[in-house]
Amino acid sequence: MAKLVLFGDSITAGFFDEPASPILTNLVKEGLEAQKITDIAIINAGIPGDTTSGGLKRMEKDVLSKEPDMVTIFFGANDCSDSRPIDVQEYGENLSQMINSIGKEKVVLFTPPFVDSARQPDRQAEEIRRFVAKAKEIGEQQEVPVVDIYHAMTVYPGTDEFLQPDGLHFSEVGYEFLAALIVREIKGKRVK
Repeated sequence: MAKLVLFGDSITAGFFDEPASPILTNLVKEGLEAQKITDIAIINAGIPGDTTSGGLKRMEKDVLSKEPDMVTIFFGANDCSDSRPIDVQEYGENLSQMINSIGKEKVVLFTPPFVDSARQPDRQAEEIRRFVAKAKEIGEQQEVPVVDIYHAMTVYPGTDEFLQPDGLHFSEVGYEFLAALIVREIKGKRVK
């Protein structure tokens, strides 16, 4: 059986009714099953509050030791926060290290998501967009698929539907959207 590791922060962890829930894992599993893909074990390696720096420290234990066939890397919502000492350059270097350790053929990279800066003033839109651009640049350099979830969320007319009242974490609609994007990428990787 193939193994998919969902690697990231609280959004990956399923911050919903509690700091970590199975919502994303379950939605991805259901989405894959709907595509007749039933031979993938999903391992959620999301940690609330994590950044790419924290992700690097736990990568051996939470990702590499699982011997995954596919890994989604979805960090940035905390990296771009004013309260974290991670600049955009370090974020890019951390992503590159992750991709190199995992192997580019296994990775799908997600940009940071849209965050409502009015409700999350330590995450300003201009700074988030710098991190989004860096993720896309790293994806291109490393030749890995990049899902620009920031763009996908902001072109949708009801962007607010994707977020919980805190303006940061995903709502049920947001998780359904994220899971659909993950399923699309996994299906694409398996068809090749």
